[in-house]
Amino acid sequence: MTLLEKYLHTLNNSSYDHDDASKINSEFQQLIEKLIKKDNHEDARIADLNREVFSVNKSFDYDGAQDGTIRGLSYRMHWNQKKDDGIEIPLFWPDVTKFTEKDFEYFEKRFKESHNLYVKTEYGLMVYFGAKTKYSKHHNFKQQLVSDLFQLGKSYFFKSKENNHYLVYFHNTLNLAFGIAKETKLTNKIDDIVEYIFKTHQSLDISKKVSFSVLHNLSALLSENYSITKNRVDFKSVIDKNISSVKAIEKSDYWAAIYIINICLKIEQQIEVSDVNYLLKHKAKLYEKLALQAEKQHNPAVAEFAEKSLRIYQQSKSTKDIKRLKNYYNKMRGKFSMMEFTHEIIGDESNRIKSIIDEAIAESNEQSIIDYFITTPWYRTIEEIEQLASEYKKDNLFFSMIPAKVIDKHGNTVAVFDTDEEKDQFLFWDTYSLHYQIGTQTMLNFFVEAYRAKKLSYNSVMGYLETTWFNDTIIREYNGQNVEVKPVDTIKPGIKRIFEELERFFDNENYQYDFVTIIDSLTLKIEGLLRNFCEKLDIPTFKTRTKGKNKLVMEKQLDDLLADVTHEPKEKSNQKTNFDEEDRIMIKFVMTEKAGINLRNKVAHGLMDFEEYNIGMIVILFSLIVKLSKYKFIERNGGEE
Repeated sequence: MTLLEKYLHTLNNSSYDHDDASKINSEFQQLIEKLIKKDNHEDARIADLNREVFSVNKSFDYDGAQDGTIRGLSYRMHWNQKKDDGIEIPLFWPDVTKFTEKDFEYFEKRFKESHNLYVKTEYGLMVYFGAKTKYSKHHNFKQQLVSDLFQLGKSYFFKSKENNHYLVYFHNTLNLAFGIAKETKLTNKIDDIVEYIFKTHQSLDISKKVSFSVLHNLSALLSENYSITKNRVDFKSVIDKNISSVKAIEKSDYWAAIYIINICLKIEQQIEVSDVNYLLKHKAKLYEKLALQAEKQHNPAVAEFAEKSLRIYQQSKSTKDIKRLKNYYNKMRGKFSMMEFTHEIIGDESNRIKSIIDEAIAESNEQSIIDYFITTPWYRTIEEIEQLASEYKKDNLFFSMIPAKVIDKHGNTVAVFDTDEEKDQFLFWDTYSLHYQIGTQTMLNFFVEAYRAKKLSYNSVMGYLETTWFNDTIIREYNGQNVEVKPVDTIKPGIKRIFEELERFFDNENYQYDFVTIIDSLTLKIEGLLRNFCEKLDIPTFKTRTKGKNKLVMEKQLDDLLADVTHEPKEKSNQKTNFDEEDRIMIKFVMTEKAGINLRNKVAHGLMDFEEYNIGMIVILFSLIVKLSKYKFIERNGGEE
């Protein structure tokens, strides 16, 4: 047997499962190195093809509309590569769009000869979603693949009793088995899987915290496939089990309890239960508890939780509760709202923060005050946020069980975080958001107190900005003529308006501060400053695309520019910009991230209502501007750095 054949034989008969994916990848890499040393490049190529199979993401969520994907299959990594002509092209690994019919025939062979369920189904899913071979259409193949996935899923559930993280594999594998059975109308397999889901749901031990996530996911799976499951499942029993579990769940996790109630509400709507007030009241009570908890923690989210509780009580038409929550909401909104200049945080913490602010302002001159808005010591670092998110994930396994969605105020889903990597990404932004709110409250107080102390003014800010690269002349050619522009000129009006409005407000507290004009102006100017920054580094701010026989030139999106200024990204380690990653992430969160504020999109498309504009946004935009001003450009080797 060749080296490749020996390893594949070992893999076929191994006890590996999804937990060993990285180990399989490493073993293939070691094998490839050995084969290359022996000049066996063909076997090395086949080994690499096998390695890619275990790195391809497989899910019904991939519809093939996104670059680098085909239906059901997607890449693990994505990056852009700049060609000699400056045009960037997207690259993917593994690039599933480049697999050939011959490759899929090879995957078919590997499926047939593998005995390990995890290994076998990885190849089988490639064959099924690839749909390139005659075998992929065979009824017997589909029956076998669903059976294998179902057995593998059940084995993961058994293993989860010892290792909780196997629940993620259980959920994903069961979804794949059920999805293929549905799609191919394998009635006998649908019956078996639905019966298993229902029995597992009903037999869950709710005294164990880990059961909460399984309870929700199995309920959701049955509900999402109601047209198929309605005649196979006693949904009243599903609801009864869920409701009895909520009482135990809410002792340790309000959010998990809310998720369970949400799925119950959906099921009751499906089975046409008319009276759901008992569920609405319970959900409202949980949000009320979240608000009380947030109040104790001095968390500005208290007002949001109180408002949600109030709205749900209004749905249930509970007069007594509505009255109580209205009073509480108004009280909390006054203490925490970013629409106010004073932000009361109860108790010793408030006094401590005020003391620190007063001391910092007293010891600072005008330049030092501006330095605070550049360094923003009020915010946690990326490393700290990642650590907090990691700790939360360990303590709340439920979070990783379900996809996260970002829904706008109109109820539209604008982003979905479904894969493990995407869920981790969402958890990072969710954690970032909480600490961003807390940091921004403190920065706002600092801003106002520095203004009152006459250490922050239009003159002091412009005096500083005019010493930075913002005041450098940029030569541009428009229609054959050279035009001189200075970035500082475009932001002067917005900066000036901040301080004019502050003066009017403090002269008359009934004055309606003009948040709208300032925010709309400065939001778009920040994008302009970032384009200027890229120009200084000779980074193209445009990209080309082909339409028919024509080549079109279009300006890059802000997210593209933020990617371009990243210093030494993993996929492009030779990209060196020295752009502060803390600054970049904050700009992304505020300006473009859908799980963040996404301010640029909201302003550009007129998606913000009047009451959504506030002084907190103005202060953060001010901070982003002075952060961008801190960079210095030095000529090196004929270019700028």
